[in-house]
Amino acid sequence: MRINEVTRETGLSRRAVKYYEEEGLLTVKKDQNGYRNYSIENLKILKEISVYRKLGIGIKEIKVLLQDEDKGILRQVYEEKRKQLGENQRELEALAAYIENENIEVLSQQLEYETIADALRDMIPGAYGYYFMYHFLPYLQIKITTPAQREAYEAIVGFFDGLEIKIPFLLKVVSFLSCKLSKQDAETMTKRMDAQIKRYIDLADEDYAKLREQVRKNVKKKNSLFYRYYPAFASQRKFMKRLQDCGYNDIFIPNMVKLSPSYKVYHDALTQVNDRICADLGLYYDSDYHLVMKR
Repeated sequence: MRINEVTRETGLSRRAVKYYEEEGLLTVKKDQNGYRNYSIENLKILKEISVYRKLGIGIKEIKVLLQDEDKGILRQVYEEKRKQLGENQRELEALAAYIENENIEVLSQQLEYETIADALRDMIPGAYGYYFMYHFLPYLQIKITTPAQREAYEAIVGFFDGLEIKIPFLLKVVSFLSCKLSKQDAETMTKRMDAQIKRYIDLADEDYAKLREQVRKNVKKKNSLFYRYYPAFASQRKFMKRLQDCGYNDIFIPNMVKLSPSYKVYHDALTQVNDRICADLGLYYDSDYHLVMKR
């Protein structure tokens, strides 16, 4: 059958059908004239994919489900949905009780944010929140489960409560647009985060050499007269220096490490690579927050 018939049967778009084929989820034979001829088996697979996507299952997991008889992924999704249903039910019951008794204290104790990111969006609203989320959102798709995390969370909120620094306009716009226009789901953010971590943990010698050379060129470029004195870049350096003076490295970063296990792995790996590059190239920050080379 042709793709138009497939889209009618499955409710999928042509783009979605072709995307799943490109991702290797199904193999479609072609006629002698070059047109795709979808089989009954292809149709069955596409309907199965459609159901899995509606359940929020990622492409990688769907590929496993299609190739493996083990339905462990489905059982995991089932447990997650069941847990979510229970949480939603508790929220509904708490809200119904509040409508009756108007006890806001009880309602507040019964409701929890789904993730740390959701909580910090409310705790750090406005420009600071956009700047923060732009850089750290992928590492905050978790709940607070330990006293140490709770302490770190409160320290981060306190850090931003004490900030009185004007964020440069360009940096503010970039952060705002990135947070508002981003359509990334949790799966995409997790993949990006994992890729960042893997890049620094499994850095081969050849890749390290390329990264070191890239850093060297960037430092040279940013120490040119244009970058050193251009107002936008000078303003950004001034902001970063003031941020450091307010405890960014001494308060904020250590507590991010305590708050998010995935960020700790990333931070430790990045620090190791950064220290190695700085030692190799003789890099350091001067008093004006310029990154310069000793030699």
